[in-house]
Amino acid sequence: MNDKSASEIQLLNEVQQFLQSAIHDLRAANRRTSIAAELLVQSANDQERSDLAAQIAEGFTKTEDLLTGIGSYAIAVAPGSYKIALFPSARAVRFALANLDRQIRETGAAVNVADLPDISGDRDRVAELFERLIGNSLKFKGPESPVIDVTATRVPEGWLFSVKDNGIGIAEKYRDRLFIPFRRLHGADVPGAGLGLAISRKIVEAHGGRIWVDASTEPGATFSFWLPVADGD
Repeated sequence: MNDKSASEIQLLNEVQQFLQSAIHDLRAANRRTSIAAELLVQSANDQERSDLAAQIAEGFTKTEDLLTGIGSYAIAVAPGSYKIALFPSARAVRFALANLDRQIRETGAAVNVADLPDISGDRDRVAELFERLIGNSLKFKGPESPVIDVTATRVPEGWLFSVKDNGIGIAEKYRDRLFIPFRRLHGADVPGAGLGLAISRKIVEAHGGRIWVDASTEPGATFSFWLPVADGD
C-alpha cells in the first residue's frame, strides 16, 4: 500500500464515510421517486404520457448507476476500506467472471485466463478491478465476438497483469482522459457512470501499483497494471 500519514488516512476515511451516508440518503429518495415513475408508466392512458414517464424512469436508473459508481469510488480511495492479505489472483478473476456471467453469455465472449500468481492485496478490490476491466472489454466489443486474454508476467516492479481484447480500440487522443472521473468517451448512450476506469486506477494505486492502456495494436486494446509482489516472493 502507498505510504500516507495518519492524518491523511483519517481524512480520507472521513470523506468516505460522509459520501457513503450521503449516497444512502440520496438512493432512498431516488428509489421512492423511481417507484412513483413506474406506477405512472403502468397507469398511463396515452402515448405521450407513457413516453414521458419512461424518460423519467430512465433518468432515475442513470441516477442509481451514478450513485453506485460514486460509492465504489469512495471505497476505492479510502485506505481504511482495504483488507490486505495473501491470496491467489486467479480467485479474484473467478469472482469477476462469475459477476459478468450474463454479459459473457450474451456477447458470446471467450475469456482466456493464464496461470496467475499469488499476490498481497485486498481480494475484493482486486476482483472488482478485474471485473471492471473485463467488463469494459465486453461493453466496447467490436463486430466479432469478444476474445479477452488475462495474463500475468513477473517484472522488476512486481507482477504485470494484462487484460487484452479484440474490441473497438481506443483512439490515441483519448488515452490521457481514460482514467479521469466522469469522462465518457462514447457519450451518454453507453451505459455506465463514467467512473469504471477511474475506480480501477484508484484500486491499483492504493496497492502501490500503476495502470495504463496500450492501444497500439489493432484491433482492440490492452489494459495493463502492475502490483507489488507478495512478501517473500
